[in-house]
Amino acid sequence: MQTIRDHYFYGGLAAFHEDMHAEAARQWQRAAELGDHEAARNLGHLYRQGLGVEADGHIAAAWYQVAADGGVISADYNLGMLYLRGGPGLPPDKEQGMARLGKAAAAGYIPAKVELERLAALPPSEPPVAAPPASAPAAVEAAASAPVPARMQIGSYRTRAAAEQDWKRLRLKTLKPEIIANTVEGQGRWYRLVAVGPAEAIDAFCGSAAAKGMSCWSRKR
Repeated sequence: MQTIRDHYFYGGLAAFHEDMHAEAARQWQRAAELGDHEAARNLGHLYRQGLGVEADGHIAAAWYQVAADGGVISADYNLGMLYLRGGPGLPPDKEQGMARLGKAAAAGYIPAKVELERLAALPPSEPPVAAPPASAPAAVEAAASAPVPARMQIGSYRTRAAAEQDWKRLRLKTLKPEIIANTVEGQGRWYRLVAVGPAEAIDAFCGSAAAKGMSCWSRKR
């Protein structure tokens, strides 16, 4: 079952990287229905942003809730930010938003702690305007204690050689590469380059990627 879930999860990643958002939504929904909670979180991102599906804040919140109930700490953060900011058809709910951020922060999720500190530092006369949630459907969960092995997709390539060349270019010394062949419906065979290693190293890479306007896709082992 895990192999089947991974097939749909990483198929969704490959499709998303090729801007095939409707296909990504289809693959992730199948993975979520099979119990992949990180796929559920990614569906929340798609419905929040209207990528491949009709934008709907209520459906986004529902998928974030499924992920959060499944133990994905970052989904509590995403749900909290969605409630604070509001979404398509979903009015803001500060009480719910703060409660979700508090839950994520208590579990050690650094972005939630940072956001709570930012909100606490606002002058009383200034209404708290929540920063938008992370646009990448799989932002990395920060490790609260010991390093947590994690996986991060770098990209999808037409050939294995292209994936290997990109890995050499990145020079990610603390991470190890995995190259996974995957068939995308209507697109043929693609090769996914996945980095594996400590969550802190992936967190650092995601931070630099976000600064450059790049997406970061990751998941725990």
